[in-house]
Amino acid sequence: MEFYDRFVDKYDVLVSYENRVKREANFYDYLFKKHNINTILDCACGTGHHVMMLKHMGYDIKGSDLSPAMIDKARANLKENSLDVTLKISDFKDLHKNFGKQFDAVICVGNSLPHLLTDEDLTLALNEMNAVLNENGILILEQRNYDKLLKDKKRFFPVAFRENDVFFYVLDFFPSEIIFNIININTSTQTLDTYTTKYNALKMDKLKELLHTSGFQVIELYEDYDFAKFNIKTSERPIILCSKSKK
Repeated sequence: MEFYDRFVDKYDVLVSYENRVKREANFYDYLFKKHNINTILDCACGTGHHVMMLKHMGYDIKGSDLSPAMIDKARANLKENSLDVTLKISDFKDLHKNFGKQFDAVICVGNSLPHLLTDEDLTLALNEMNAVLNENGILILEQRNYDKLLKDKKRFFPVAFRENDVFFYVLDFFPSEIIFNIININTSTQTLDTYTTKYNALKMDKLKELLHTSGFQVIELYEDYDFAKFNIKTSERPIILCSKSKK
């Protein structure tokens, strides 16, 4: 939580809304039309990029996030774009209590699920995502390829160059988790800041097992928003499309 409270003002500098729309909009629109999706919950909505994108595209979208700072920023972004969307502060484990069963799709992207560090918490979260989905609902997850990260153990990653900011990652590897350090150099103020958060090193076989336990079936794995097939040895970020298992 402290990571997002501190990083919230830099998040929209690092992650460009316009670039995200250009890169991702067709992907979501194609899948949602294919699966007859209208109502959507972004359960890790951050500063609201996907909420705004999908609202502009005409979908009935709601958002939630555990971080009050991120929700406040998302509300400000929505207001700036004259959009009215329901947003709630919510832990993954409280989704059904806060929303009920009303969605055709749930999305949980941006490497959000691996913030949960135990199988118990992951199962609770996935159970809640299942619980808010209508019959024939779908779940879209996106995270780092931890199989590749753990194999390569590459520590330094360039991330982005912006007008006055440079961002890069430094990773620290431990047996069951990876610590991501985001280094931000601001060339205008000549300052350096470090933002640190832990991630569960959630490998694909374990994630598939947890999804199955929580009532999901993996339909497809993509490596990007152009529908390229995921390769566990070379792809950086799997995008996982799941359906509710038939009872």
